[in-house]
Amino acid sequence: MMNSDKRQKQTIIAGGLISTAGIFFAKFLGLFYAVPFNSILGGGANIAIYGVAYNIYNYVLNICLAGVPFAIATMVAKYVSKEDYRTALMVKKLSTTFMLAFGAAAMLFMILCAAPFAKMLLPKGAMGAGDQSMMDNITIMRNVLMIIAIAVFFVPILSSIRGFYQGLKDMEIYALSQVLEQIARVVFLLVSSAIAVYLLGMDRTWAVYFGAFSTSIAAILAIIHIHFYDRKQMKEIKALADAQAASANLDRKDLFRELIFISIPYLFMAIFGYSDSIINSFLLKGGMEAYYMGHGGGSATGLSELASAELTIIIGSINYAIVKLMSIPMVLAPGFSSAILPHITSALVRKDYKLVQKNICECLETVLYIGLPVCFCLFVYAKPIYAILFPPAGYPENALPAAQLISDEQALDLCAQVLRWFSIEALLSTLGPIFSSLMMAVELRKLNIRNLAIAVGLKFCITYPLLAYFGYPGLIFSSLISMSLLFWLDGYALSRRFHIQWKKTFRRVVVMVGGLVLIMIVAQCAQAIGLQGYGSGRLMGMIQLGISGILAMIAYYAFTYYFRLPQMILHMDPLNWFRRRREK
Repeated sequence: MMNSDKRQKQTIIAGGLISTAGIFFAKFLGLFYAVPFNSILGGGANIAIYGVAYNIYNYVLNICLAGVPFAIATMVAKYVSKEDYRTALMVKKLSTTFMLAFGAAAMLFMILCAAPFAKMLLPKGAMGAGDQSMMDNITIMRNVLMIIAIAVFFVPILSSIRGFYQGLKDMEIYALSQVLEQIARVVFLLVSSAIAVYLLGMDRTWAVYFGAFSTSIAAILAIIHIHFYDRKQMKEIKALADAQAASANLDRKDLFRELIFISIPYLFMAIFGYSDSIINSFLLKGGMEAYYMGHGGGSATGLSELASAELTIIIGSINYAIVKLMSIPMVLAPGFSSAILPHITSALVRKDYKLVQKNICECLETVLYIGLPVCFCLFVYAKPIYAILFPPAGYPENALPAAQLISDEQALDLCAQVLRWFSIEALLSTLGPIFSSLMMAVELRKLNIRNLAIAVGLKFCITYPLLAYFGYPGLIFSSLISMSLLFWLDGYALSRRFHIQWKKTFRRVVVMVGGLVLIMIVAQCAQAIGLQGYGSGRLMGMIQLGISGILAMIAYYAFTYYFRLPQMILHMDPLNWFRRRREK
């Protein structure tokens, strides 16, 4: 066995935190590169085209990353737990070949659908087509989608290799690979687009193209990096395979059937589980128009100028800036989803149901302990966060202040209010994939797909009427209703299967909510003494926000530490660590 077994060296919490740290750093880079990249794009249509195209890419990517890679991780974890390394290596070889074909098919699909998607998502003449000197927006959108299609070929290959190491519970390389991929993407995106626009004087459209192509460059470099690690790591695994006493299953057809059988439920999980943003995107415009028409914001001839201006700002903020801000807490979902599978799979193989019960509770409690304060900070600090990272311009953007329908300050207040509502969506979108991954890991796949289908169907049916009645908060209400139903159905299924008692988890959540109250108090006190985080320039605002945020998180940690939450959930006690250091 590898280092007593090296694959068992991480608990589900450690693996989840390592994976989450890697994804968080990657998302952190993705959040802050947007500030200079927005400037290079020049605003207007270019930002909208890039944002819409990248949302489509993310949806396709989530499907690619949730199907076969999770199946690979499950199979590898199962065979390694049986000390059948030869079969695990065969799974690696078979899955890589399959993902090559899958990536090629996905790329071809994206290329063929680029033109119709462009017409459907971006009507000709929308979003200031006059800003484009050479091509109309539909042509640019089509080109961007075709460029992104190249990445759809490489990313599945990369994800199959990551799935193998996920199954080995080697989350360090999993996380490091994601960090390096994002660094490569951001560097290429900023350097290439800046050279094209500022040095060569090319149209800003090329910044959109280079931004889209950066996804492919990053995936290729990540594959090269993990290939070198792979060559080194495979020597040890092959040695174990040569020395193993257990009989191996090397039937390719049998393994391929198992791979497909396991991956199909994950594929449906991704299609349903990540459909929330797609439903929001398609129904937002029509629902908001109905809301304004029903609340005096329009007439038979259309929306009023003010209502149209508000709608433009709301749709722009939701589809670009808020999506990026929501991704901060949502990194917990893929991080812990990746860590859940191998641990629970191994426990199920050994029929250690108490360990399965423990892993389920620990995973949910850890995600809540970290996710709740992060999402709550998006609510509390919505205005300074938006002012520092994505300061919105009034409407129209280039008009003099006296001629603007909505001033810069009013636009900031509106965007901050939208972000406050979507902080709830961020928490729901963080917990949803965790519940689904738990259901998949404990072999409740059919039930999970049924529950997801019910939640998605409910979300689709109620979103438009709630939008028409409440405005953009209707999106949150529809998500809250549909996701609450999903959590209840999944929680009931897990309780019934493994006799889980949620009372302890509920008590711990109550303590976490007490910590959130302290965050609010600290934020209000900081604002009272002048640490607003906005109105004094970006640098000073960032300093003020940093001081207030750090104090708030210290208060949250101290309060929960008093009730021993980090000690019990994260198995971490800094005071004991310092005491041991002193004794040494």
